[in-house]
Amino acid sequence: MTRRYTTKQYMAMVLIELLMDQKASKLTVATFLKTANLSRTTFYNHFPTGMCGLFCWTLEQQIIQKVDESIEKGNWESGCHAVVEFIAQYQLFCLNLYHLADYPERCRFFERVMKQTIHKALGQYQERYTIVQLNHLEDFYSGALIQQLDRWFENNLQTAPEVIDERLCFNLKQLEQIVKSD
Repeated sequence: MTRRYTTKQYMAMVLIELLMDQKASKLTVATFLKTANLSRTTFYNHFPTGMCGLFCWTLEQQIIQKVDESIEKGNWESGCHAVVEFIAQYQLFCLNLYHLADYPERCRFFERVMKQTIHKALGQYQERYTIVQLNHLEDFYSGALIQQLDRWFENNLQTAPEVIDERLCFNLKQLEQIVKSD
């Protein structure tokens, strides 16, 4: 493990601790640096895009790796469970991230992650579909998943995690049935 990666992990840990304590209306780089006892130069060397970069990297390390591992094992459902379980376990952290990230950045992140996830899941069906058809499936189903997650966050995660998990898994199962049946 490189020192650079270890510093990023430390920064992610501090971020999680900061955003698990209370509802945050804002989190500045200065506040983060004071808590983490880091210099501004160190912060921007690791995250040139600022707090949004740190937010995305933290989520990718916490969630995306688990999803990718599930897809590689051919188990979409366990990846879905991992996302919902993480959000349920770290509700305040996730809500704070959701509300602190600027809207366009949040949309880009959700879209990139969902399309990437669906793309990986559809990888084994490339012989059956054209690239255009696969892109249509990715767009449609990633949009459906994003909509479910976005509504959950807009309702401050009030819906039971089991209900969200069921909805997400249902969409993924439908996609899987479609691509297997053609």
